[in-house]
Amino acid sequence: MRHASTGQTKTALGLHVCPRCSSPLVQPTCWEQAGDRGHWRLWRRCPECEWHRDEVHGEAEIDAFDEELDDGTRKLTDVLKTLEHENMQYVADTFAAALDADLITADDFR
Repeated sequence: MRHASTGQTKTALGLHVCPRCSSPLVQPTCWEQAGDRGHWRLWRRCPECEWHRDEVHGEAEIDAFDEELDDGTRKLTDVLKTLEHENMQYVADTFAAALDADLITADDFR
């Protein structure tokens, strides 16, 4: 829906949700101040259906989008840390098993 006096677009689902496929993974690709300090032109793209658009949004919408992006970053970081830990555990377990089976000797470290 478009706000009549400013041309600002209101997004009921949040700027992080794709209006075409409903994916919650919409990403900003570019942004710039639009007119006054409280409005921003935001270019967004959905990585799932390749929907893209640029629109002017108010500061409250941009702040909410920023919070969603921060939350997504935290979630991805948590998954990455878990995967790194699991990978390191696998490497350590495999190395220990190879040592126990006498498959590794001092010559392997030259």
